[in-house]
Amino acid sequence: MTSIKNEIIGTWELLSYIEVPLDGLDSSFPFGKTPKGLLLYGPDGYMAVQISSRDHLKCVSDDRLKVSTEEAEQRIKGYLAFSGRYTVDNRNAHVVYDIESSFFPNWEGSRHVRKLDFDGDVLFQKSLEPIRSGGRMIHAHMTWKRIGKDIDMSAIEEDAMTNFFVADH
Repeated sequence: MTSIKNEIIGTWELLSYIEVPLDGLDSSFPFGKTPKGLLLYGPDGYMAVQISSRDHLKCVSDDRLKVSTEEAEQRIKGYLAFSGRYTVDNRNAHVVYDIESSFFPNWEGSRHVRKLDFDGDVLFQKSLEPIRSGGRMIHAHMTWKRIGKDIDMSAIEEDAMTNFFVADH
């Protein structure tokens, strides 16, 4: 059996980010329907991820320390980034993040677990423990494609994605 760590090492581009609330309300797209992001897994056991909205506005000032309160608030709400060590649980198809640095400082020192599933060079992730977002508890669902590979999304069976997103909800 191939180790999941060998499968995930490399760079992944974000295709989708969806939040599914535990209360049964409609899912949301906090970074829009076409977010951008990169996920990096190194062979040394370190990872980094950045996710943002594509439609964020530029700041008026070119000085990153001289942004308005409104500009800073918009960026904070439309951006997610963290890094740290990762380990893989092959038996359960999980990756475990021990977060060392995070744009959202409350996550520093915490552990996040993601369920993994693959369809060729497409990686599906789902948060296992609920996280708070926008005042409600959610599961985050992400779809990534390996960088350097062209993926025909129509070739991925919708049932496979639906089953992955709905299972364990």
